[in-house]
Amino acid sequence: MKRLSWKYLAGLIDGEGCIDMQGSTDKRDGTYYCRPRLRMTLSGDGGKNLLDMLAANFGGHFDPTRTFEANASWQPAYLWSLTGSSHLRSVLQNLRNHLILKKEQAKFAIWWIDNIGGKQVSEEVRRFGTAELKAMKKDPQRLSEKASIQIKSMMRQSGTANAV
Repeated sequence: MKRLSWKYLAGLIDGEGCIDMQGSTDKRDGTYYCRPRLRMTLSGDGGKNLLDMLAANFGGHFDPTRTFEANASWQPAYLWSLTGSSHLRSVLQNLRNHLILKKEQAKFAIWWIDNIGGKQVSEEVRRFGTAELKAMKKDPQRLSEKASIQIKSMMRQSGTANAV
């Protein structure tokens, strides 16, 4: 299988990728957790082959989506996603200096993994983190450091200061 470079992946992520937050609730005790996620959806055989290469080169999950069932004339779409704190952090760290549009999102996701990862968060912190990532999509120059400082303050005020 062809080896893909970090610069190539950065270009794909800037153009077609998404860095967002994925939330989940622990079924045992109802605790809510939130973690960054990297994902990309492409269609057709070319998209399938490329996303298969991404999964082989960088890890993650590669799955066909169900969007093609909505309209018979659409090509099948395929999804590659990468989660998991240590692996995602490593990929984002290698991509960070090559990204242009999603650089601040990657920096924020790395900060989240290092400071919040695996810890319970309040609904307010989750909403703020998600809103900041969305704002960074609209304004790629929005600084991730400001969001990090605000979340630290929110965690201290809510009594979870040990979390950051």
